[in-house]
Amino acid sequence: MGDAFRIKITNGALADLEGIFDHVQTDSPQNAAGLIERILDDIDRLALLPTRHPVAGNSRRTGLPVYKLVVKPFLVYYRVDLRRKALFVMEVRHGAMRQPTRFD
Repeated sequence: MGDAFRIKITNGALADLEGIFDHVQTDSPQNAAGLIERILDDIDRLALLPTRHPVAGNSRRTGLPVYKLVVKPFLVYYRVDLRRKALFVMEVRHGAMRQPTRFD
């Protein structure tokens, strides 16, 4: 597995995941845990081929492409640094929410 990318989840994305968990937990604690686990499992799979998803835009700060992973009904936005073999999960949003047009 020497070719795997390191995955870093930003504080903003962690806050998004906590918010999702809290929202779902009010109706179903079991579903909340399962949903977060499913999202994190899909994020973990990005380590092997992170650029396979569509580009949603570019990071204003780094200029790197921002990719969009669909984990229904959520969208995970992340950027990939090929030089450092790392990917950074930036945001997790419900698909029904207004989606970002600019990325930091």
